[in-house]
Amino acid sequence: MLRHRLLILFVCSVLSLPLQARDFEGAYAVYGAGAQPCSTYTAAVSQGGREEDFFIDWMIGYLSAFNVIMPDTYDILGDNGFPLAQSWMADHCLKFPRESFVNAMARLTEVLYPTRYQAGLKNAPAQAAPVEAESAQPKPQLKDIKIR
Repeated sequence: MLRHRLLILFVCSVLSLPLQARDFEGAYAVYGAGAQPCSTYTAAVSQGGREEDFFIDWMIGYLSAFNVIMPDTYDILGDNGFPLAQSWMADHCLKFPRESFVNAMARLTEVLYPTRYQAGLKNAPAQAAPVEAESAQPKPQLKDIKIR
């Protein structure tokens, strides 16, 4: 279900069309860096410069659109930060060089979703004290999640 929502997010963010924008086979057009394979991203990261910026700008747009479109999502990165997301993508793309960059980004947001900030309140309302068992479990972080 989450993967389906992520694909809908991409269609909305890149094409700015209604959700029915997919063709009869469920396919959709991908533009820019998202249409490239992960191997191209890996090469761009090692080369740096404008080639890497092309992917970074696309990632920032994708993540920003995700924040706008997904319900109960203020910041998909949560405590993780963009450099950690870039590191995760680099590792993922090394492991899966033939995967499209857009699918790798969808996977990243799928992994990040449980750790997202759901609200942007700086001073959240006071809540009841957490149950001891709950407070003993730290919130999962992106760096702790293994690539499958």
